[in-house]
Amino acid sequence: MRIFAAQKQPFIMKRYIITLLLNFLVLTCMMGQQVVRLELPHHEQLSSERVLQVIQDSEGFLWYATEGGGVCRDDGRQILVFRSDAEHPDLLGSNDVACLAEAAGRYILIGTFHGACVLDKQDYSIHRLAEVDDKRVDDIIVSQNGHWWLTSNKKIYEYSDEGILLNIYPGGDKYIFRLHEDQQGRLWGTEWEGGMLRLDGGRLVQITTEWPDSINLSRVMTDRQGRQLVTDGFGGYYALSTHEQQSWFNGQILTRTIADSIRISYHLSSRPTALALKKPGDLWFSTGKDIRQMRQGKETVVLRDTKDVSAMTFTKDGTLWLATIFGTVMTYKDGHLATDNYASNEYGDAVTHLDVDSLGRLLLVSDRYVRLYDPVRRTLRQQSREAAGIYSIELEETAPDSRWSQPSNNDVVERMPQWVWWMLAVLILILSALIGHIWYLHRQRERFLAEMKKEVTAVEKPVGKQPQDEPSKSSTLSDEWLQSAIAQVEAHLSDDSYSVEQLAVDLCMSRMTFYRKIQSITGQKPTEFMRTIRLRRAAELLLENRLSISEISDATGFASTSYFSRCFRTMYGVPPTQFGKN
Repeated sequence: MRIFAAQKQPFIMKRYIITLLLNFLVLTCMMGQQVVRLELPHHEQLSSERVLQVIQDSEGFLWYATEGGGVCRDDGRQILVFRSDAEHPDLLGSNDVACLAEAAGRYILIGTFHGACVLDKQDYSIHRLAEVDDKRVDDIIVSQNGHWWLTSNKKIYEYSDEGILLNIYPGGDKYIFRLHEDQQGRLWGTEWEGGMLRLDGGRLVQITTEWPDSINLSRVMTDRQGRQLVTDGFGGYYALSTHEQQSWFNGQILTRTIADSIRISYHLSSRPTALALKKPGDLWFSTGKDIRQMRQGKETVVLRDTKDVSAMTFTKDGTLWLATIFGTVMTYKDGHLATDNYASNEYGDAVTHLDVDSLGRLLLVSDRYVRLYDPVRRTLRQQSREAAGIYSIELEETAPDSRWSQPSNNDVVERMPQWVWWMLAVLILILSALIGHIWYLHRQRERFLAEMKKEVTAVEKPVGKQPQDEPSKSSTLSDEWLQSAIAQVEAHLSDDSYSVEQLAVDLCMSRMTFYRKIQSITGQKPTEFMRTIRLRRAAELLLENRLSISEISDATGFASTSYFSRCFRTMYGVPPTQFGKN
């Protein structure tokens, strides 16, 4: 054991020296450009301080391979951790994760100190690769043809794009700790002591005892915005960027780290509190006290005494919109600064973000709500960030190429899909038609009742004095079918058991057909229609003043006098005892 330790110590020192040299080469190859070192976001949320590899997947999320903390995923808002614990002791082979890779845009391949796992991003299920279980996996790559390659236990394992083991290539006594695929699609393996192996003819062949300069042995990854994601071999991690990257601001909220990086890259006099890009090479920024312009390497003060600006953006017409931490919204154009009182926040809530949509409307985001302001029409819509309504709020992490680099409170507003508006339009049309039909039935009912009352009042007129040209029947009651229905009810007035079904049979119609027709003509239901005919005859009998009320109730088919009186008063507005007198 002592001899082994004495032999392994030089290898450990050699590995650290190699790592330092690789980081030095990364910095050297970027000479001629101004390099800014950036701290990766949410580092305080990681489950471990030691990170062995950082990758960015096809969705823009960052994945961290940590020592002792499992796998961490940064979605731009929070850190999700995948690791073994007391409830899931077999989730990963080990919480010491050595390497990561993405396959087919769906799988995250995880190499640990005790095996390898495959994480499916569709359902976040994890399964182990049995062939390397309990073995240290030092590196994983995905080749151009989609195959998975991993090195473990002095062997290289080849899997298909579906995770099926295809081949195992022994390395003999060579300890392989890095894999690389060149532009010709050839696979290379790096020995711990510095030699290079290449896969030729289905076996690993010793090519050289040194590393060629053309082989990239480091785990430095270029993300989708051109930055280099670096791990230094000692658990530290960071990103390298040049001043050519401009996608971090242009109306976006600034963190202290990003603001410092932009200040260094653009040689600004102070850290900006808000930024807006009018056109390429024309940067406007706020120092917290005034607004300045940086163009062609020259910085000039545009607006003095413009304090506490928290967000700014340009519209298509060249107007600069400014918002402050007190909710004030201002415009600047042609040397004139004005306050827009309508768009300003009367409660003093800080505006954290400004943006302009394709229609020229201004988007104002605060911690509590989002406002959509049309400066032309002077319309303002407000949506609470907790309530559901016309607009929904989603994180900026849903936008491509801007995941982890954006702050967590950077929000955008999206309109409802087009099909929702069509559905609302159809529902409005259906509701309008229903209301129109109900109104039509009500009019028909009122007209029918009015005609029934007119016929009753006509009884008081002497027959001889009735004008010759006056029609005996109104237009409402002139329908031949309706007269037949009225005649059938009048023929059975005294029969209180005469039902709607029997009336439909007498008219040679089904109950549903009779129901629809009588309602369309009179606006009444069949039972109400029959009751109206009975009450009309009762009114005629009351005017004749020959029978008592109980006799009239029996003669018109009502089961009780009290029910007859209640129905009569509802139709004529007076009780039967007062009808003749009035």
